Amino acid sequence: MSLYTEFEVTVVSTGDGNRYYINGVRQKRLSLTEGTTYRFSQSDSSNSGHPLRFSTTVDGTHGSGTEYTTGVTTSGTPGSSGAYTQISIASNTPDLAYYCSVHSGMGSDASIVAGSRFTQFNLDVGEVIEEAYERCGIEVRTGYEVKTARRSLNLMFSEWANRGVNLWTVRSALVDLVQGTSSVSVDASVVDLLEVVLRRGTTDIEITRISRGEYATLPDKTTQGRPSQFYFDRQISPTINLWSVPENSTDKLFFYYVQRIEDADSMSGHADLPFRFYPCMVAGLAYYLSMKRSPDRIQLLKSVYEEEFQRASDEDQDRVPLKLQPSIQYLRV
Repeated sequence: MSLYTEFEVTVVSTGDGNRYYINGVRQKRLSLTEGTTYRFSQSDSSNSGHPLRFSTTVDGTHGSGTEYTTGVTTSGTPGSSGAYTQISIASNTPDLAYYCSVHSGMGSDASIVAGSRFTQFNLDVGEVIEEAYERCGIEVRTGYEVKTARRSLNLMFSEWANRGVNLWTVRSALVDLVQGTSSVSVDASVVDLLEVVLRRGTTDIEITRISRGEYATLPDKTTQGRPSQFYFDRQISPTINLWSVPENSTDKLFFYYVQRIEDADSMSGHADLPFRFYPCMVAGLAYYLSMKRSPDRIQLLKSVYEEEFQRASDEDQDRVPLKLQPSIQYLRV
């Protein structure tokens, strides 16, 4: 499955010449994040004759620079359906600019952002383990104590997944559909799907989720058409099963999904969660370790853990406006 963030590119003739519009914004200054792939769709007919390219120099070859090609792929002819320029941002990708390879003055900056650039206080996994053991009244002395703590941390992360959605684990994905293929494989790190829509051109159409039983009773699973329902098979290798079967290869599937928290064993540095969950993570690990090493502190540490989890969970919510609508009743006399 190829995951990417998509930008819609159009070209508008202005008083001072043609200019790129990115998602409707003239010469949008972009911030591209390391580890992310970006697709610049040039399907709109206004892109004809205006190939989008990248350079480390403002205005690229028009500014005495050269085209940047590392991690860049192109497909199709600008202005035709399915045409795009795609770039994968690596840890060593320099700050860039996007430009038209034919005409000057059309693009703007594309700065590269590292996820850790904006963090100040952080804890690495070793510090989390040390703090948790201290709450149990134990000093870390052996490698086994670190190993068993990492195992407990992984079990706790699994518990968190069972408790519900954590906003920092929510990601989005855009997948190209294939005509006649109803099954879409997703990465094993996908725990669950949230909102799913069919993207046809510039229109998003909601797709309804159904159960395994409902999917099993569909009489004809080979009928091609516009997908309107899906069943998410949450196995070790999860798949999205669509009905009807996609009728073309131009539609895309856009969805939000819950990603599995990174295993503690693979965390070489900082823990894979926002800072507001740090107190909860330390308190939870202390509670888990107390069940093995400090049974006299189990109740106290469990109480602290539950309080910290509730506090972090309450903060980790979508915020929407609260609207109160009065109920007006008329008294008939």
